[in-house]
Order: sequence, then structure tokens, then C-alpha cells
Amino acid sequence: MRAVVFHQHGAPEEVLETVSEVPAPLPGPGQVRVRLHARPVNPSDLLYVEGRYGRRAGQFPAAAGFEASGTVDSVGDGLSVATGTKVAVAVDGTWREYVLAGPEDLMRVPDHLPHTVACQATVNPATALLLTDMLALGPGKWLVHTAAASAVGRMVLSLAGRSGIRCVCVVRGGEHVDELLRLGADAVVDSSEEHIEEAVREHTGGGADAALDAVGGDVGTEVLKSLRGGGVFVSYGLLSGRPLRVEPSSLVFDDVRLTGFWLPLRLSGLAESERQRLNERAVELLCDPRCRPDVAERFDLAEVDRAVDRAGWGQPGGKIVLTG
Repeated sequence: MRAVVFHQHGAPEEVLETVSEVPAPLPGPGQVRVRLHARPVNPSDLLYVEGRYGRRAGQFPAAAGFEASGTVDSVGDGLSVATGTKVAVAVDGTWREYVLAGPEDLMRVPDHLPHTVACQATVNPATALLLTDMLALGPGKWLVHTAAASAVGRMVLSLAGRSGIRCVCVVRGGEHVDELLRLGADAVVDSSEEHIEEAVREHTGGGADAALDAVGGDVGTEVLKSLRGGGVFVSYGLLSGRPLRVEPSSLVFDDVRLTGFWLPLRLSGLAESERQRLNERAVELLCDPRCRPDVAERFDLAEVDRAVDRAGWGQPGGKIVLTG
């Protein structure tokens, strides 16, 4: 089978390669083998290859990718999963043609969802759901979130709207302003044209109650300053590659609380029943036309260098997907 691997951490466009002579794995008891058809290129995938993720590769060569979709093609002893079942998979090393997975790693997805969409079922929907659950904001409260035109950003906007939460969406560039307003944003701030702290305070009448930040750097710092007293700031990404600058006075005198979110850590704390319910909610979210993620471009596994180069430009127009 083919697989995308790397022999050391580094820039993805330099260290990733597609190899074709890798033996396809055979499922053992309690495992299924899944023939994969599509895999998204997520920021976390690139951070992992670079060695800047929450964990590093345990051994080399290592395979890239954390989620994908495909069909079950072989079943080990002790399982009743039918071959041909369409699933999303959350395991390490999904940038290859076959993976082994346990039942806890599988999410049944509707047949009508194309693989290019189904492959995005396990990371972004769960992130959006757990982030909004974590904040537990009530109706009328103000939420400001960055990277608002991303898949997670749009899902957060939809979930917030269902709960009566008011949203200020922060984006870079004006091309998504009208779209986000149509999707229900109460206000959209273009960080390339506006001062974020001033704009958020003006729109909210004094500051937001909570913030979700995937960017860090200057954008995240300004969003942190835009919170009212007692506000909560959640950092869940580092798209800018730059650190937050935190003023101790905000924490001490304004009682602003700063915390982080890493999906694998959150998932590890869920009971089996909670994980199952999360999967059900994730599929429901993915099937919502307002939340259905766009696909910008598709590349074959053999074109991984082009795929990661394109993903490195940023993905406001949709996800880059590896097929084959």
C-alpha cells in the first residue's frame, strides 16, 4: 500500500514523502481494517510533522495524519462490524491507504456524505462541540472567536446561535464578512482593517464574556484584552505561530481566566457513553448545511508536497483533502 511518512521532524514540504511498498496490515482480534479514501490536511497534522504538536513521533519512519474516512474491508475476530460499512476513523497515521482501528476509533457516517466531507467528522465537529460545552454560556452572553471563517469557527457560530449566544467573529480579510453575517454573526471584525479590542468592546457594549482563540500572537492578545471582567479566554490553536502576550493586571484586577483546550486530552476524559453521544452530535453537526465543511482542493497521496504547500497558505476557502 501507499503511505505518507517522515523520517524526522521538520518542515512538511521537506520531510514528507509518499512510499508505495508498505505491507497492508492485517486485523487482529477486536480490530477492523479500513480502506481509506479521503484524509483532510489539518493544522494539527502539520504541527505534528514539524514537531510542534502536543506529542512527537514515537519512532521513525512515522506516518502523518489523525483522521480519515473509508470503508471497512476486513474484520478481526470478536467484532460484528460488516465489511463495506462507511466510517470516519480517528487513529494515528491516516495518510495511507489502509489502517487498523478498534471500534472506539470508528464513527459510522451516513452514506450520502461524500468521503471528502466524512473525513472531517472526528476533529473539527468534536472541537466545536466540546468548546461550546466547556464555556456553557447562557442566552444573551457575548462570545468573540478568531479564525471564524474556518470549519470550527462556522460550527461554533451555529452552535452559539442555537443557544442564544451573541457572536463577534474575528477574521483576517473582508471576503467572509457578508457570509458570516448571513450565518448569524452579530458582528464581524476584520483584523486587517480594525483594532480588535476597540471593535469588540464597541459591538458588545463593554467587552465579551468569553473568547475562543485559534490564532495566538497579536490577534489573540487583542482578543484577550477585549474581555469584560470575569471573562474566560480559551486558547485552542496557534495558527499564527506567535505567543500570546498576557498582562498580569488583566488576570489580577479583572479576574479574567485563561485556559487551554487540546482535543485528545479532552476526549481521554470522556466515558464511553459520553464519547458515543459526542460522535452522534458530531455527525448531526456535519450534516447541517450551515456547518458542512467546504473542500478547497483535492490531491492524490502522491501529491502530498503540493497539498501541504497549499494548506500552508491558510484554508479559509475550504479544506485541503488527500485522496486515493
